[in-house]
Amino acid sequence: MLHKKCGKPKRKRRKRKQNTGDKKLPEQMDPASLLQYITRDCGPGKAIDNLALTCSQIIRKSIPRVCLPIPSLNGPVHFDESSVDDIVIIQEMREDSNGEEDEEPEVVSVPLPLSNIEDFLKFFPEITQYQDTTDVLHTLQEYRKEYLAQVPQTPTNSQNEMSDEQRSDPGPISVTVTPVHENGGVRGQGPCSPATPALGVTDRRRSRNGGAPSAAYSISRSAGKGVVTSPVLSSAFTPIPAISVKKFVKVAAPDIYGHRPPVVSEPLHEAIPSVQRTLLLLDIARTVHPDTLMNRIAYDMDELMKSEGEREHARSIVKWDMGLQRCKILPSLPQAALGSTGDPTLEEVERQLGGPVRGSSTVNIPTLGFESRFECGNLRKAIQVRIFEYDLVLNSDIGSSRHHQWFYFEVKNMVADFPYRFNIINCEKGCSSFTQGMQPLLYSTNNALTTGAGWVRTGKRICYYRNNFIRRPNDINDKVYATVNSKNTCPTMYTLTFTICFPHSHDTCYIAYHYPYSYTSLQAHLLELQHITGINKILRRQQLCTSVGGNAVDLLTITQFPISTSYPTATPIGERSYVVLTARIHPGECNSSWVMKGVIEFLLSDNEKAIQLRNAFIFKIIPMLNIDGVVNGSHRCSLLGVDMNRQWINPLPHLFPSLYHTKGLMQLLVGLGRRPVLYCDFHGHSRKKNVFMYGNITNPTDNATVKLLPTILDIHAPVFSFNNCCFTVEKSRESTARVALWRQYEITRSYTLESTYCGADQGPYKGCQVGTQHLEEMGAKFCEAILIMASADQPCCVAEPTDDDNDSLYSSETEGSDSDDDSSA
Repeated sequence: MLHKKCGKPKRKRRKRKQNTGDKKLPEQMDPASLLQYITRDCGPGKAIDNLALTCSQIIRKSIPRVCLPIPSLNGPVHFDESSVDDIVIIQEMREDSNGEEDEEPEVVSVPLPLSNIEDFLKFFPEITQYQDTTDVLHTLQEYRKEYLAQVPQTPTNSQNEMSDEQRSDPGPISVTVTPVHENGGVRGQGPCSPATPALGVTDRRRSRNGGAPSAAYSISRSAGKGVVTSPVLSSAFTPIPAISVKKFVKVAAPDIYGHRPPVVSEPLHEAIPSVQRTLLLLDIARTVHPDTLMNRIAYDMDELMKSEGEREHARSIVKWDMGLQRCKILPSLPQAALGSTGDPTLEEVERQLGGPVRGSSTVNIPTLGFESRFECGNLRKAIQVRIFEYDLVLNSDIGSSRHHQWFYFEVKNMVADFPYRFNIINCEKGCSSFTQGMQPLLYSTNNALTTGAGWVRTGKRICYYRNNFIRRPNDINDKVYATVNSKNTCPTMYTLTFTICFPHSHDTCYIAYHYPYSYTSLQAHLLELQHITGINKILRRQQLCTSVGGNAVDLLTITQFPISTSYPTATPIGERSYVVLTARIHPGECNSSWVMKGVIEFLLSDNEKAIQLRNAFIFKIIPMLNIDGVVNGSHRCSLLGVDMNRQWINPLPHLFPSLYHTKGLMQLLVGLGRRPVLYCDFHGHSRKKNVFMYGNITNPTDNATVKLLPTILDIHAPVFSFNNCCFTVEKSRESTARVALWRQYEITRSYTLESTYCGADQGPYKGCQVGTQHLEEMGAKFCEAILIMASADQPCCVAEPTDDDNDSLYSSETEGSDSDDDSSA
């Protein structure tokens, strides 16, 4: 036959024989054996791992879904909401916080009520002690009248009960300033003492104004005359122990003995290609052959909470040791010393194993002991499934049934050099930095006492994959998942698995998601700073407010209070620009606290650049916004189960006092015509590497101004990456600090600084995991960048780039959606 187009004879096609292969699949093979059968002749490699992953996903379709081994996703710890009003409002906020994508309502700029704006003057000792407060109050009066003429007061933006006449004409207010001693006492009364209590030391009662200080520290309008005091906490101040919802049974060893970073940077973990296939096989075999599992409960917080009774709390006492000249953290209750915990001694363990521990082939290994009832701790349940394998279930945030990411727990009764496998089985996110080379952290009490070592990266055979556990359909907030999931089914959870060989037998170790930084650690750090000689000339520490849980929120003011004679060109204190910095609104983002620690220590140092910064700026720093979440081991929410970084537009003072008072500081500065030149909120990012920033650009004229600081950081900070920065303003970010304060107070340079949990993929730290030394260095570089930015802002020092330059020089990646960005910055 000829071909129709070319006229050439057609070639005969040979029929190919179907190559069925020499092997045939056995009949009645279980899924795990099937997966092993089809992959056993393949060597390790990424291709076979992808095949194994695909096969496991197919096999899991035939494996029944199993609910998590807990009564409910809502944890056993509950906050008594009877003392808080507006329960309906809280429920609505929780639904918004638990959604996959936050659909924000139309944004309305609603600043704080102006009737009590003068009350915030007590948080400005640089004004009350060095300026004419009468002129200041007169300026605030004019600002209030001008504002009320433009924005009428409604129930949505006014929390007071003043009449319309009182709002429009607040009346004349004269002020008498009461100076404060450097040691914290009011002149004529001596230093802070029981007779003249420091702010928040004795009066810790919550009130409708968000746990604000007692009325003695507010402006008094009796007889038309007000007295403004600026109570400052002195070095003699003893911090009150953290107040928690759950009962603590101990103080964690990392808080007592501290942390010393390793000398060298720790490299990113390199995964072995065949590990995931092996672990998936073991995971599937568990469901196919459940009779091979031990299923022994090693730790159950639900049962422990029921049997607690009237047991006394174990609190952390922060105390200054006059002999050692350093701060110490001590437990309020006697704790068992190392070697006297009631666990079997090393000799008993060896006798139980029938010989020396090291190199022993005996499998009679004692069950590990777990504990998480301490500050920042998070572990709900531990189940021993095999001799060296444990399933772990994390607590959800208090008041919520979600946010299972932060973990921090104690492990005891281990045997050295044996590989223990830990499986955290209720992770929620589809991806994790643990797949990019990140390792969990281990703290050995034995090493801390003998060598002074702190937290170290550890763990091998690290994998993160989907499992067959599901959420319970009767849990609160599952209706949110029903609206997100088109099939109206409960989504499965994810497993984070890693293997650890403990360095010592009969040790007390701690395992954490990231370097913990507790509220007690912050109090100890601030107390040590207050004992530095001459610190009162550059630092003022005050209590901004009291949290819903009853903990004190600190406010730091850093500047050169007396004008230094060594710098005759220093800017007068009344003309200095303000910089406002906040951190730790999400409790699990402890890397932000380490960056803030670096900022504070650099600003208070004798570095030449730090001195220049103190003579040019006034720094208002709130190092920890969500203290209650930090203390109770939450990852994202407050005690009310609400993401506080979604409440910046109109924070209610009795629900979010730290946000309310932070905005009060901002509004007072705006009213005085001293709008902050920079605001930055420090966060942590669990999916991206490096340190980067988010900013706000909607007007092309702000392009160079907003991108100047990130550009400087990209040059001077080794771990910072400008390519990861983003400057778009999304609708879902309207209620965050970065966007809300930018819109309401017109702060052009309003940023979020995101720090990685994992490591760096560029610069001198490329291929290394991030450590506390890198984060503190980032804080110092951030301060240096502010100084360079200030000099570049001078017209003679920098030229405005053209639009063509902006397109080529300031390229950055787009900001991810809510499902990809856990910072919600």
